[in-house]
Amino acid sequence: MAATAKRPEIIELSRDLRGIPQCEDYDHMISGMMYNPNTPKLLEARHKCRGLAANYNNLDTQTITSDQIFEKRLELLRKLVGKVGDGTFIEPPFLPDYGCNTIIGSNCFINWNVTILDTSLVVIGDRVQIGTGASIFTAGHDTSVLSRQKFVEFGHPDIPAYSVAVGSPCRVKKTIQSAEKEEQDPNNPYRDLVRQDQFVLNHCTCALSMKHRQTSETGTI
Repeated sequence: MAATAKRPEIIELSRDLRGIPQCEDYDHMISGMMYNPNTPKLLEARHKCRGLAANYNNLDTQTITSDQIFEKRLELLRKLVGKVGDGTFIEPPFLPDYGCNTIIGSNCFINWNVTILDTSLVVIGDRVQIGTGASIFTAGHDTSVLSRQKFVEFGHPDIPAYSVAVGSPCRVKKTIQSAEKEEQDPNNPYRDLVRQDQFVLNHCTCALSMKHRQTSETGTI
């Protein structure tokens, strides 16, 4: 069922996102209320998202080196979604509906062919990994034939944090530990592992430091 009132905390959160189509129907949409998806500002927002997604998905990797691809994709991604943290990488094709309603944290990896219908705000935390072909749908329709004839729809509500939820409609199947609780669990087999990317980062830092020292000694700086 659609909500009957706006959600001030969600509306406030949206105001910090890039490129939102701010209007009354947008506030209704992200609050889970009935709204008109054919409002001009919402139509334009979806149209703009298609173009930005095409830029991201059609990046010609033959014109860029493997060392540059990460930063270039992040640059394009920051134009496509509402907010994204450092260290996040998404394999194309990536297919959001509005884009601006999607928030992605730091150090995330999203594999090929992921679709996000971000009618409601979609908030993905830090260090999240999403597998190939996954779909996140927040858009909803009433079963009333008349409501469909009137072209009204609504967004679905949140699911609880640290939960596994699947299906349509999405239902919570179980809860999981937070990262903080896992750190405190003496029986967790991953507590003492070293992050693999830290070695790569340290190696690159040392290499840059050595290069700087060599160029300084030869007087080329």
